[in-house]
Amino acid sequence: MTLSGTTAAGRMSGIRRPDPVLLGHIAVFAIGATSGLHLVQYALTGLSLICLLLVPAYLMMTHRGVDLLPVLLGMVGWISFIISELVNQVSLLWPNSLGPAAFSLYLIGLTVLTGRSVDLIAWVLGGIGLGSVIFFVTHGIELTQVGNFLFLWKYGVAPSVTIVLLFVMVVAKVRTRVQATVLLVLGLFSLALNFRSHALVCLLAGAALWTHAVFGGRIKRGWQFVAVLGFGLVFANVMPAVARTGIFGPALQAKTFEQDTTNLPVLLAGRTEPPMSITAIMEHPLLGWGSALRLTPNFYARAEHLAVRWGYDPNFPFEGYWRLPPNDYSFHSILLGSWAEGGLLAALLPAFLLVACVGLVWNFTRYGRWASLVITVGLQSFWDLLYNPWMYNAPAIYACVALLFCARHFRGSPTST
Repeated sequence: MTLSGTTAAGRMSGIRRPDPVLLGHIAVFAIGATSGLHLVQYALTGLSLICLLLVPAYLMMTHRGVDLLPVLLGMVGWISFIISELVNQVSLLWPNSLGPAAFSLYLIGLTVLTGRSVDLIAWVLGGIGLGSVIFFVTHGIELTQVGNFLFLWKYGVAPSVTIVLLFVMVVAKVRTRVQATVLLVLGLFSLALNFRSHALVCLLAGAALWTHAVFGGRIKRGWQFVAVLGFGLVFANVMPAVARTGIFGPALQAKTFEQDTTNLPVLLAGRTEPPMSITAIMEHPLLGWGSALRLTPNFYARAEHLAVRWGYDPNFPFEGYWRLPPNDYSFHSILLGSWAEGGLLAALLPAFLLVACVGLVWNFTRYGRWASLVITVGLQSFWDLLYNPWMYNAPAIYACVALLFCARHFRGSPTST
């Protein structure tokens, strides 16, 4: 009897109990993945409902002023949009105006969910990346529903797949040099699919990780970034010449030849919206237009004149590029678009996020094993804030950017790794 009891106890003690910390991390990841549940455009997802339920818990937490700053900037931006919409007689449900409010909601909920722990922020970021992939594969937007993988990659899943891939490699304890190599390969893959901005993000992140891995503390961080920027400049000058040969595929080859005819700098040749954005800001700098749908034909004529003065071809079909999809107008810049539509105060949040992105990239080594994920998200978010409109799950990603920035850039922060 005693023998059998001892044996049973021994068997029980031999069973490994689940690690509660790991279970907690998995739960946070799963909650992040609920962002794949699409409810209303980009601003309302399954994750946003969970964050809404967590608001009371946020009110019971203690916060430093720097932690409250991005939340307040989001609310100020939303209020600025509302005022602009009322003045310009635009619907208060204009999607772009909901971006700052959604950001604040996500930041509140994710603060409660992660407790500002870098580890948990990274896990929920991985979950959000997976949720984004699920959304674009199962639902998507107009540009990703054409059944073309190139369009699905470029306008949908590429940044999210990158987040998930880096997250998996970090959790699997893959060496940093291998992660950097994967980023370089992923960059070349995106380049072949004519997704040059994502390619540049991956190549710069991979180069920065390799540079730090090789030189470490032997060379100051500033000089390491000089080397990375030098790599970027060489790539920017060599890539077009190589692309013209067709090595990276016909899509990139055709795009390169098209931009050669504009005789414009690479950044302007790749984007036609800056003249429209600058014209809109110059004409309504304080309160904005409320919505890009309020822009008049006369306005577009003035914007085209500015573009021509900048060097664009007078015969370029500006309106066809400024209206994408055809039933909507977009400034294709969260920073400039927020200012143009919501007024000066609406631009404060994206300006803060740009600073946060610079902080993540410059100090990516502070994040230990998550360095590869942090620098990649920082670079991608910096580009998106300047050159992309609000996209699906973008407010949640930017909430993670703000959390990561505050967690490692201010002393006395209640974080853990």
